[in-house]
Amino acid sequence: GIDLPGHGRSKGKLLLTIPAMAEWLMNYLDNLKVKEFSVVGHSMGSLVALETAALAQRRADNLVLVGTAFPMAVSDALLSYAKDNKPEAIDILTFMGYSNPARLGRNTNPGIWMTGSTKKLLEKSDEGVIYQDLKACAEYRSGLESAKKVSANTLLILGKKDFLTPPLKANDLIKSFNNPEVKEISDSGHTLMIESPNTVLDYLIEVL
Repeated sequence: GIDLPGHGRSKGKLLLTIPAMAEWLMNYLDNLKVKEFSVVGHSMGSLVALETAALAQRRADNLVLVGTAFPMAVSDALLSYAKDNKPEAIDILTFMGYSNPARLGRNTNPGIWMTGSTKKLLEKSDEGVIYQDLKACAEYRSGLESAKKVSANTLLILGKKDFLTPPLKANDLIKSFNNPEVKEISDSGHTLMIESPNTVLDYLIEVL
């Protein structure tokens, strides 16, 4: 995986829009002289992946969007909490990021506390990162136009119990792609790769 500037172990100034993130990723791949590639993204990363595939055209062989929606709406309350760096923002994202059974501890990976690990990961974010990322998602407008430009084989992996990006909110996006494949995991919420890691991995293996 690749950490965008200001995220994870990557230094640098935050990128404030989805198109800017996609342009940065394309420059990164160009600098590494990567000619053809597959791009996979989850949540905000799915929007970055979409925009990257649209920019890359035939260089992108495969596009996989996990836990995606367009538009990717963000509530005013969540934006406000994140802007003020209040812990409620992380609490909401963690709570809404999982299906109801997952919040109670259902876990196919022994030894991992799903909601706890997500909360700890979000708490490691530098001040302002969560707000700017949420804002970038809310302000992204070119998803349908970009989807029409994508020539890559496209797969969407959605969680039927996703509260943050419900599958219905991906319908317009699905219609904009050229013959996409859609997989819906019936018992998973938004954080599919943690709730249903084996299923997600199987779907990725099929296309990558």
